[in-house]
Amino acid sequence: MPFSSQIIINSMVTGSIYVLIAIGLTMIYKVLKFANFMHAELVTFGAYMAYIINVSLGMDLVYGLIIAFLLTGILGIITDRLVFKKLRSKGSDVISMMIASIGIGLLVRQIIQESWGPQLRWYEFQDTTYDFLGGSITGLQIFILISSTLLIFLLHFLFMKTRTGKAMRAISDNPQLAMACGIDTENILLWVWFIGGGLAGIAGVFRGADTRLVPLLGWEILLPAFAVVILGGIGSFYGAIIAAYVLGFSENIGVAVLSELSISTGYRPAIAFIILILVLILRPSGIMGTKEET
Repeated sequence: MPFSSQIIINSMVTGSIYVLIAIGLTMIYKVLKFANFMHAELVTFGAYMAYIINVSLGMDLVYGLIIAFLLTGILGIITDRLVFKKLRSKGSDVISMMIASIGIGLLVRQIIQESWGPQLRWYEFQDTTYDFLGGSITGLQIFILISSTLLIFLLHFLFMKTRTGKAMRAISDNPQLAMACGIDTENILLWVWFIGGGLAGIAGVFRGADTRLVPLLGWEILLPAFAVVILGGIGSFYGAIIAAYVLGFSENIGVAVLSELSISTGYRPAIAFIILILVLILRPSGIMGTKEET
C-alpha cells in the first residue's frame, strides 16, 4: 500500500539521521562517561557551516557536507582541549562535565542565532522526486540513506580493523589498563571528538536539507538521539544503530496513527519520551547494553 511504503521510506530516512547523531553521543559517553548535551549544537553548527558553503559561497551542497564534517570535528576537538580536558585534569565528576556541556551548547547556539538570526533558512539545491513501491522518495533522501549506510560500515571497519579503533575500544573498556599498555589516551580522545563531532555535523546537514535550518535544529532532535542511545544500550555502537531505526519507525508510525485519529502531529516528540520511559522501566540496559558494575 502507498501509505505503508511511505512510512517505510520516511522511517529509514529518519533513522539514518538519528544514527549519525547517536553514534557520536555513544562514542563520547563510552570513553568519557558523561552525557554531552553540547552535541545538539554540533549538529546545528555543521548545518550552518554547510549553509555558508552552499548559499553564501554558491557551491554545491556536497562541498558543504565535507566542510561541515571537518569544521564540526575541529570544533569538538577545540571544545575538549579548552574545557573538558581541563575539567578531567582537575578530577571533575560527570555531573560537572554534563553541566559544562550544556553551558557550551548554549553559547554556541546563541552565537549561531546572533549570526544568522532566528528565521528559517534553506539550502539551495535541485532535487527530484521518484515513485518507489507506491510511495515517493527524493534524490536527497536516497543520498542520505546511502551515505549513512556507508558511514556505518566505515565506522565498523574503523572500530574492528584499525589500530586507532581498537585503541578507542580499549580506552572505553578500561582506561587505566589502556594507558598501562602504552596507548596515548589524549591522542585517541582527539579522534573520538573529531569523528563524533564530524558525524553530528553531517547529520545536521542532512536534517537541515530534509527539513529547514533554524538555530534550534540540533536541540529539537537531541531528545530522540538520547532515546536512541538509551534504547540501544548506553555505550553500544551496534545497539545505537538498531535503536535509531526502531525509533525512526516508531515515530513515523506514531505520526500516521495520530493523523488517522485527527490528533495534532505536534505530539510527535512525545513518542520519544514514551519509548525512553518504557525502556528505562522494562530494560534499563537497552537492547544490546549490559549492566554496569557499581
